[in-house]
Amino acid sequence: MTSPFDYFDRVYCTHLPTATARLPLIQKQFELVGIKDVQYISAAVPPVNFTMTNMRRAPRGEFGHNLSMIKTIVHAISDGAKRPLFFEDDVVFHPNTLHMLEQALDELPEDWEVLYMGGHPTGPIFDPQATIHSEHLAKVGKMSFADSYSLNGQAMLIEYFDTWCDEVSKPEAVGDMILGRFASRHNSYCTYPLLCEQYPNMSSISLQQDDKSSCVARAWTHHLGDNLVTPEHLKIALAWRKQNPTKWQQLVRRKQQGHK
Repeated sequence: MTSPFDYFDRVYCTHLPTATARLPLIQKQFELVGIKDVQYISAAVPPVNFTMTNMRRAPRGEFGHNLSMIKTIVHAISDGAKRPLFFEDDVVFHPNTLHMLEQALDELPEDWEVLYMGGHPTGPIFDPQATIHSEHLAKVGKMSFADSYSLNGQAMLIEYFDTWCDEVSKPEAVGDMILGRFASRHNSYCTYPLLCEQYPNMSSISLQQDDKSSCVARAWTHHLGDNLVTPEHLKIALAWRKQNPTKWQQLVRRKQQGHK
């Protein structure tokens, strides 16, 4: 194995052909970490007036993203992939990705089922969805985002496809939330420190400028605690608390009430 990414037998990237500015950026990121032979896959965008009441905010974009995610899963099943790796087209890699991934894979239990490289734990902060497993891995439950993840084995891919079909018509059926709930029911991990993060850009879902760094840093800090998060995440979280003292005190009270 010449690169830790060789551990994964297929690499897929969800990329809308109309997002022309993103393609050279993600290709450059893949080049930096030595990822080759990437399949770029997307589903057709739903029509302008498309709507679904179980999407959160932007039905057309969110369901289009849903379709692209599941189309990629179907391709992985068809390809016979055993450890496919999935990316969205707006990720950037940590400068030390290759070393940290190599270490994380050494620490990863053989019976893992879902592996995230980015995203954040979600759910009540008094019900932690992440704990430190080892130096480069967190054990996770419910997660948010689907910018970079892997599923272990054909059976897991088929089970996830079945789950998506069962849940896509139910409330909160956004793609990353379906995946996050699926992860919470399986043996799931996330590399920590994160190997991937989404760079600030125009969201293809909300069609607005979107910077998720604060959301990600605060979520990891809430769930792991100040003493176990990376210095970068703690710095962002502390700045947010200073800027939003009322919201922070509300979260503190919720956490205290949840432990009673």
